[in-house]
Amino acid sequence: MTPPPDAPRPPDLPRKGHLDAYFEKPARLRTWSGLEVKPVYRPEDVTGAYQERLGDPGHFPYARGIHADMYRGKYWTRREVCGYGGPEETNQRMKFLLAQGASGLNVIFDIPTMTGMDADHPMVEEEIGVQGTSLCTIEDMEALMEGLPLDGISMSIVVTSHAAPVVLAMYLAVARRRGLPLDRLRGTIQNDPLHHRFCGYPPAYSPLNLGLKTAVDCLEFCARQMPHWYPINVNAYDLREEGLGAAEEIGFSFAMARTYIDRALERGLAIDELAPRMVFYCSAHIDLLEEVAKFRAMRRMWARMLRDEYGARDPRSWQFKFGVHTAGVSLVPQQPLNNIVRVAYEALAAVLGGAQSLHCCSYDEPISLPTEQAHQIAIRTQQILAYETGAGNTADPLGGSYFIEALTDRLETEARAILSRIAEQGGMFRAIETGWVDQELENAAYRYQQEVERRERLIVGSNAFIVPPEQDHEVPAHPRPSATQVRARLDQLKRFRDLRDAGAVMAGLRRLRDEAGQGERHNLLPCLMDVVGAGATLGEAVGVMREAYGHAYDPAGQIRSVL
Repeated sequence: MTPPPDAPRPPDLPRKGHLDAYFEKPARLRTWSGLEVKPVYRPEDVTGAYQERLGDPGHFPYARGIHADMYRGKYWTRREVCGYGGPEETNQRMKFLLAQGASGLNVIFDIPTMTGMDADHPMVEEEIGVQGTSLCTIEDMEALMEGLPLDGISMSIVVTSHAAPVVLAMYLAVARRRGLPLDRLRGTIQNDPLHHRFCGYPPAYSPLNLGLKTAVDCLEFCARQMPHWYPINVNAYDLREEGLGAAEEIGFSFAMARTYIDRALERGLAIDELAPRMVFYCSAHIDLLEEVAKFRAMRRMWARMLRDEYGARDPRSWQFKFGVHTAGVSLVPQQPLNNIVRVAYEALAAVLGGAQSLHCCSYDEPISLPTEQAHQIAIRTQQILAYETGAGNTADPLGGSYFIEALTDRLETEARAILSRIAEQGGMFRAIETGWVDQELENAAYRYQQEVERRERLIVGSNAFIVPPEQDHEVPAHPRPSATQVRARLDQLKRFRDLRDAGAVMAGLRRLRDEAGQGERHNLLPCLMDVVGAGATLGEAVGVMREAYGHAYDPAGQIRSVL
């Protein structure tokens, strides 16, 4: 179409600019984690016999996948993290996600719940339902699960530290009220107290000695009574979000897993009793090929660690099972629709890497909790990947690439060196206590930010290809809970307290205190199921457990002990 003769002529772009773009070549020739990449990889870059290094999918050392047919036998579970407002609002969103085609659910809780504080604590009103759903009572759990068949869905519960056993107890108590055998429940609870320390929660609210004790309680109870439930989900993802690289993600998460295994073995569990019930929660970052290699290295390292170091004999113990969360930290608020593309590449890495379940971040994650539209796009991203791309048609489709195999080997070597460094600190628990882990995280975050500010790392829309704010695309943001909603939530909790049997609650809490004093080997989960079933709140149960382990009932000093 020819413009009219009097139309203004667009300014000429400098010829040099055109040619620079035409002849442009990569400036950064390293992986996201900083590993140097050669121009080409050849057979001599890969050493070792096939069966020893890789094996077929479904066979030791499982580098190529834990199942022989991988996604030809079953797709990855498609679930999206969900949680906001009160339990009723989150229940509606979970039903929306199921209606959109989600094949599993994934609920997350607000900061008060995560720290073991009830919604009526004087310090938490501004945080009620903001970053997850508010949950204080078994009545809340019933509302959260209303209309959902607990024996007909796969439920992932994102809650950690010593709030985890209380939330799990509420879930199991609701199942018991419905007459459901616990061995029919299918799902996961995160229950990873070591990682919780690095998610912004003050140590006083999450004492590690109590968190480790209750984490093993959950592992022991579920391993013996709930064969379809995974009671520890080692959270590599949140550590990666702090700025760690791929090898550090492996090393740090495996060091945490060693801590849980060692504590469980001390409790008296057998390695083949507990290892099949352990899963990992990993990041899929933006460097597609490095992430695929990372997942392959993790499978191989886990298989060898469990067989050769821990003496596991059940092949299920050797299988590294993991869910993936695409990298929220890779998303930026500028030009937010670009995040849809970032998430799609990261989801592809998860599938090419053989993930068992996948959460795709919503494109609006840097701005707010996901809107319904953003959640729908995240689900559609997974569905396009599953039904249109063919990425799941064969197991380990990138296996045999000289680059992928060399990078898998390199990441394993780097990760083993990191594990050795942590062992020199006295293990992960000791490395946390001394501040060594904090320093490593701070150093990694600082290096990354410096590289971004120096434009050694280009992020489209953030430090490259920028548009003025007035030209940027605005997207709707999920609203914070209103003052009216918060007041209704507090009124709901007050009514619950007023109507419950106070005598039964106090008797249950005294029993919990007494049982918590019976030592590390005494499992508190059966007691917790009875206590929350009688009407104790999350904050009361957590507070009593804190006291029993020598900590303050309320670390904020605002509430007196109920006992």
